[in-house]
Amino acid sequence: MNKETKKQRRQKRKPTLTESIVLVLLIVAVAASFTLLGLKSVLMMVTITILAVIMGLICGYSWKEMSAAGEEKVRKSASVMMLLLVIGMMLAAFMYSGTLPMVLYYGIKLVNPSWLALSGFLLCSVFSLATGTSNGSASTAGFAIMSIAAAMGDAVNFGLVAGACYAGSMLGDKMSPLSDTTILASMITENDIFDHIRHMSKTVGPAALITIIIYVIYGAMNHGATTSVDGTAALLSALETLYSFNIILLLPFVVIIYGAITKKDTNIVILLAALLAVLLGFFYQGLPLANGINAMHSGFNAQIILDMHPEIDAEAISASGVLTLLNRGGISAMVDAFIITFICMYFAGILEYIGLMDVLVHRVFGFVKGTGSLIVVSGIICILLAGTAGSTAVILIGGPMLLQKYKEMGLHTLNLSRTLEDFGTGSTGFYPWTSSGILYASVLGASNLTFLRYSFFSWLVWAFAIFYGFTGLCIKKAAPETQITEVKA
Repeated sequence: MNKETKKQRRQKRKPTLTESIVLVLLIVAVAASFTLLGLKSVLMMVTITILAVIMGLICGYSWKEMSAAGEEKVRKSASVMMLLLVIGMMLAAFMYSGTLPMVLYYGIKLVNPSWLALSGFLLCSVFSLATGTSNGSASTAGFAIMSIAAAMGDAVNFGLVAGACYAGSMLGDKMSPLSDTTILASMITENDIFDHIRHMSKTVGPAALITIIIYVIYGAMNHGATTSVDGTAALLSALETLYSFNIILLLPFVVIIYGAITKKDTNIVILLAALLAVLLGFFYQGLPLANGINAMHSGFNAQIILDMHPEIDAEAISASGVLTLLNRGGISAMVDAFIITFICMYFAGILEYIGLMDVLVHRVFGFVKGTGSLIVVSGIICILLAGTAGSTAVILIGGPMLLQKYKEMGLHTLNLSRTLEDFGTGSTGFYPWTSSGILYASVLGASNLTFLRYSFFSWLVWAFAIFYGFTGLCIKKAAPETQITEVKA
């Protein structure tokens, strides 16, 4: 009798709707609390995973079973997790070779104050595409553009330029294969990253084109304004002093573009681009080869250039702010992201195994009858999650929550990965209480309401996503049972 009682207690079941909602609310509360208090994301994910385990135990699942499910999810995501480390190597190598500094240098040189909003959008887009970081783009290229805008005074619409810089930073964050949100969105939906980017381009591309037209019209109406900014000149001078620029430095980008077009293995392509960049830094920049190799592990440090050239005014270089821009990358810089991703996959595996998302999807999306309404509901969830827990949480929480519903409706999961980025990536900047919102308001010198008002790009991306949902245009249908295999082939 005692054994029967224990067996009954161990009977497995899915969480009830109430239990599922309570767990999701707890997860969002924990994520929001850690974000607002500035606590480490690794500990946040550990806490969230513990909550999922507790729910599993309540529903009759053993720790051994849940652990096995988490391990299987991690195993399936191993190649994408490795991508994080490879990207760290590549960023450092691109700084070592001068590839990324050259992109920024000529980007700023091409800025015409008469077309400041357009220049801000394009420059921030290029920089965020090249680096995969919206924060870095806004803090460097965006800051330089806003410095010019401030110097122009009433001759320019300051809010419009700030919105343009914000939008440009977001464009690259959505589309760059180096972006953490791009990597996570493709990984959580079990898609190849370049397939995800190609599908994303169907909303991002036309939205960006219309946005550019808006800025062109504005620039034509304000043609003739001129100015100069000492801060920008100091930055350009520092880059020019530290590096020799030549078109051959773009070769690593050619390797990446070729790999994307031919659908080569992403890890191999990026690693080859990084190794090519190291060779360029050694042969063209004349930097020590050992420093380039070590940089791929520990990150690039521009001090190696200053040590080689004692004639360079180190104080002037430091005052320009260029060192903050250059000193980045390396495997060590990606360790936290790697650990977080590992825990996230473990967490997602447990949630899938205990069936929590099945319960939520069945109840919450029961009234969704078509693709259009699904996109709208998904978008609302993403925007709300962005304001409470951040853009990463949009993907890590919203992704598993929505995944099964997209599959049930015969939609390829590329539609979900695109929706997560369409509505989630970049939305955090609209909220003044999020860490991203605080950062952008600080470096761009404008309020979060200004970003919301003038980020035409974000509004247009949302509009195209919803339009496609209701019309069926650019919506990819699923290939039953072979979807994941075909995407990864």
